[in-house]
Amino acid sequence: MPGRPNEDSMSRDFVDFLKSKISIGEVVSRRLKLQKSGKDFWGLCPFHTEKTASFRIDPDRGSYHCFGCGAHGDIITFVMEYENLSFPEALEHLANTYGIPLPSPQEKHVDPRLKIYAALGIVRDWFAAKLGEGCGANAAEYLATRNISDDSIKKFQLGFAHDGKGLQSHLRGKGFSKEELLKTGVFYESRYQSDLFSRFDGRLMFPISDAAGRCIGFGGRIIPGHGTENNVAKYINSPESEVFVKGEHLYGYHLARRGKTRDIILVEGYLDVIALHQSGFDGAVAPLGTSISEQQINLCWKITDIPTIALDGDSAGLKAAYRFSDKMLPLVSPGKSFRFARFPQDTDPDSLIFNGQTDIFRDAINNAVSLSQWLWDGSFLLHSSETPEQKVAVIKTITEKINLIRDRSIRYLYIQELRDREKKWTFKKNKFLSPRANIRPITAAKTKMEKILVVTLINHPHIIDRVSEDFVKLKFCDGVMENLKNNILECYGTHYLNGELGKYEAAMLELGLGLGLEKQLREDIELHAMFASHDASDDEALEGWGRAYERYFSHSGIKEDLQKASQSLELTFAEGDWKRLKALKKEMLLDDIKKRGKS
Repeated sequence: MPGRPNEDSMSRDFVDFLKSKISIGEVVSRRLKLQKSGKDFWGLCPFHTEKTASFRIDPDRGSYHCFGCGAHGDIITFVMEYENLSFPEALEHLANTYGIPLPSPQEKHVDPRLKIYAALGIVRDWFAAKLGEGCGANAAEYLATRNISDDSIKKFQLGFAHDGKGLQSHLRGKGFSKEELLKTGVFYESRYQSDLFSRFDGRLMFPISDAAGRCIGFGGRIIPGHGTENNVAKYINSPESEVFVKGEHLYGYHLARRGKTRDIILVEGYLDVIALHQSGFDGAVAPLGTSISEQQINLCWKITDIPTIALDGDSAGLKAAYRFSDKMLPLVSPGKSFRFARFPQDTDPDSLIFNGQTDIFRDAINNAVSLSQWLWDGSFLLHSSETPEQKVAVIKTITEKINLIRDRSIRYLYIQELRDREKKWTFKKNKFLSPRANIRPITAAKTKMEKILVVTLINHPHIIDRVSEDFVKLKFCDGVMENLKNNILECYGTHYLNGELGKYEAAMLELGLGLGLEKQLREDIELHAMFASHDASDDEALEGWGRAYERYFSHSGIKEDLQKASQSLELTFAEGDWKRLKALKKEMLLDDIKKRGKS
């Protein structure tokens, strides 16, 4: 029998061969009592004390996972942990047990990454165990304040970095050398002495896995309010290594590829991903930095043809999403592209989920715009376009981006779409300069109705949530009322939808007082719309507003207004506005049918 092997006498082919010949279910069942359930086996975890079986064996993947303590690995890591063996000792043990000849020293060397994977798996389990101990109480408390459930903690194998010296000793006891510990990225060597130090001590730990689910690195976050914030980065990641190149992986990808939705949603950070998975969006992933790479784009396309970009709603998020397009455009191909979701200012996916505004997030995803639309929208959002010269500069920027597209057919269609937008945009501007042909005389009755609709909302600001979908459809003839309508909708979007009811009420009151509307509309309120006054109840105001809304559309000329609204909305290319316009047209068609039936 050959002498005890080391990693230099093992080939990667041999390790793969060993795993293919030995069933993990058989290996574990020799040591634990297992119960079969479907294709999997379940038993009590050998790595922590439990009364209910949470240790699952997945024969198809050749892996095990404990939903109680987070232990995870393959047959080699199981034998290492259970038998307290080093990596080469575990290989020798399995080979001898199952009568598989060991390779001779002359054969290929083992892939050194195998030992790094094994070491990182042990580190991940160490951090997970520390989160459940007293030393991890602050980290656990922080996760609780972020509404991260225990199930999510186990699913993402979150942990707490503590006792780096103890971890180092634990790994050395498993047969890992100092050089191998350094290659994990968890430790670094002092410049002035040969001692190793833990890179992450005191941080909440987010294990980063490759597509196969192997731990390849970590992200570490400081714990707010516990003296770790001063002069240190909020987040740090493992340095790049033989197993971890951040541009080749996505956080949460190993879970998303097994998700039920098959809808990839690309967000910014670890907590965004976890919060979305917890709320049922199991396709959420995040790049491991502020940019996106070709490899990450292709990973997304392996799961779905048109993933959605859902970065934060602040200016930094908008700029990052706009930069992403530079990476995506050269790679788009028939059927393969991206969509872009927009969120309220200064919100992000995690905060929306945390504040119970999942519907707002879902609506943003459902109404995400195409990559071609985002080129137009993003360019005009992020660049000044007040003067003709600035507008031409923006168009030039869009053209330069389109020229990044390698596929000639797609590039041609993008250019055609850009030209169409330019023509309609110019046409709109020219038509605006011809008021006689496009602006119908404002009737006194219609102007009065517009004022009543507006004042009712100012005096009863809380009915806005019940009528906002109808209110946004209106295109007022009176310029003052149209501006006021837009201001009300801005208050609604900025404050009301974000739960800032006090600020919303104050802003609405300021709108009314600033324009002196009470005096202006006293006669209209007394004669035609008592429901709009302060003295009316919200229920009366809501019912009256609905009647006024119907009466507003009964005036002659509304079809001409709809035609102009159609042209205006088409020029904005906003999908949500277009849907509302179609609904409005349907209402008018039904109204015409009713009128004809009566005549």
